[in-house]
Amino acid sequence: MSRGKSFSCYAESISLLSFLQIVTVVAVLLFHHCQTCDAITNSNNQICPPSSCGKISNIKHPFRLMNDPTSCGDPKYELSCENNITVLTLFSGKYYVKAINYNNYTILLVDPGIEEGSCSSLPRYFLSSSNLTYDLGYGYNQANEVDPYQIFFDYLHIIYLKCSKAVNDDPEYVDTAPCINSDSKSYLYAFASDFSSSDHYFSVGRLKDYCQVKLVAMSSSDFPSDSAKVREGVPDRHQHRPLSYEEIHGMLLYGFQLSWLSRACRESCVGYRGCGLNDTGDLECSQSIESCTLPLGTLVSKTCGKKS
Repeated sequence: MSRGKSFSCYAESISLLSFLQIVTVVAVLLFHHCQTCDAITNSNNQICPPSSCGKISNIKHPFRLMNDPTSCGDPKYELSCENNITVLTLFSGKYYVKAINYNNYTILLVDPGIEEGSCSSLPRYFLSSSNLTYDLGYGYNQANEVDPYQIFFDYLHIIYLKCSKAVNDDPEYVDTAPCINSDSKSYLYAFASDFSSSDHYFSVGRLKDYCQVKLVAMSSSDFPSDSAKVREGVPDRHQHRPLSYEEIHGMLLYGFQLSWLSRACRESCVGYRGCGLNDTGDLECSQSIESCTLPLGTLVSKTCGKKS
């Protein structure tokens, strides 16, 4: 082989080697980018990649896990990972996190006392809407402080009542037997209360004088549908049949939603007085408190200025 041909082959080898090196570097950079594409940069320019625990694999701002860097996420939205389950501490109770939706600013929680496949399991904590503020795009409680979480108007109370005798005149009192056996001198009932339906709302007048409220829990589940009662133009949840206790237990197993929309409003709508989500799911800021007051609703006032 001539000297010219040897040099040519050598040059081609160098070119091929350089090309392979470039491809490798690009591949590494792309891989690194994919690993951090959901990462958040905090105020200190520190990259905060999403954390994960069990089935919750995308824990990011404003949420944080307990062992994340202190500059990542908001301490008010700190979660813990216990036995590979994501947990939120709320009013000294520990609730399992079933899902986090960053599109509509909600977190789905379930009471740890409710066990799948065991209708004899009961909620561990007493929780009602009176513990929380409503999500109107502002998120301030009576002390004019900001609550981390709010509730929607679309929720149910599951009320457990212990009665000294059987209730036979109200089908909304659902006997918990045979799932839960009470003592021989009392009866245990569960009442799924829907505040938006007068027929299925647990008012003071529906409390029997021989019954006592023992426990209250929350659910964001719909009532099981009953096609035989479906009427055109009437929401399914307003035309439900009497429930079985297994169905009520399933509603508790579904969990309940809390919102952090108000935090998103305060963070994104600086200088505005409120905000909400329009019917396409976009966050919109409002100059007026009277505008954009429906949480996750379809009726956002036309006076709301869309945030750029």
